[in-house]
Amino acid sequence: MPPFDFARKTSLVTGASSGLGLEFARQLAGRGSNVVLVARSADRLAALADEMQAEYGVTVTAVPADLSLASEVSRLAAFTSTTEIDVLVNNAGFGTYGNFADLDGEHEHTEMMLNTVATVDLAHAVLPGMLARRAGGIITVASSIAFQPSPHQAVYGATKAFALAFSEALWAETRGSGVRIVALCPGPAATGFLASLGDRRATSSFIYRRTTDPATIVGAALRGFDNDAMTIVPGLRTRFLAESHRFFPRTTMVRMAGRMLEPAR
Repeated sequence: MPPFDFARKTSLVTGASSGLGLEFARQLAGRGSNVVLVARSADRLAALADEMQAEYGVTVTAVPADLSLASEVSRLAAFTSTTEIDVLVNNAGFGTYGNFADLDGEHEHTEMMLNTVATVDLAHAVLPGMLARRAGGIITVASSIAFQPSPHQAVYGATKAFALAFSEALWAETRGSGVRIVALCPGPAATGFLASLGDRRATSSFIYRRTTDPATIVGAALRGFDNDAMTIVPGLRTRFLAESHRFFPRTTMVRMAGRMLEPAR
């Protein structure tokens, strides 16, 4: 497939008020795409929409929504039935850190709803139209943590493993359709993600000591989208860690992952 022409298309980005979502919105607008920004903060989204329209000369629409709530996901899905979405970036999500038994159960449930259920529901809302038009695509933000079980981030890692497997299955199902499906599996990014984990000790772990610039990650994702790639793991270090599960028994791998994620003593 040739590189995707974003000009005059419409891209919907979830979790668009900060971090990777905001960087996706900016780079997509820079490629000429109109953008639908989705996040919880109405005031923040409205300000971003005004700023981006002035900077990039594209149409930017703010749709405030809390995608951890099924009713809000349904409302956004209804929006997509009246607004043609050419590209969906399933980016919204958050992580938690600590031993599973010690974490708040309701918060873990919210994490699962946002990271997995919303991802599936929104993909289901837009994919049939893309297939009918034989054009468009979905970028799902998974993580390099998706490649192995992750002690200290049991639920977060599991949700990202789900996102990766789901996206790769859709990639296979849509071959020859003209629709592009990409799973993005970055390592830690220089965003507010670490602060949102709720435990400052995470930053001392081997995995979270280094972060990558969001612009680099998003640039790699969009190049992968241009090339109709299935999975993008930006960075040599991250690719090595992601692929190391191939060389060890799972019992060994999960212990290694646990040591890399545990806080420094």
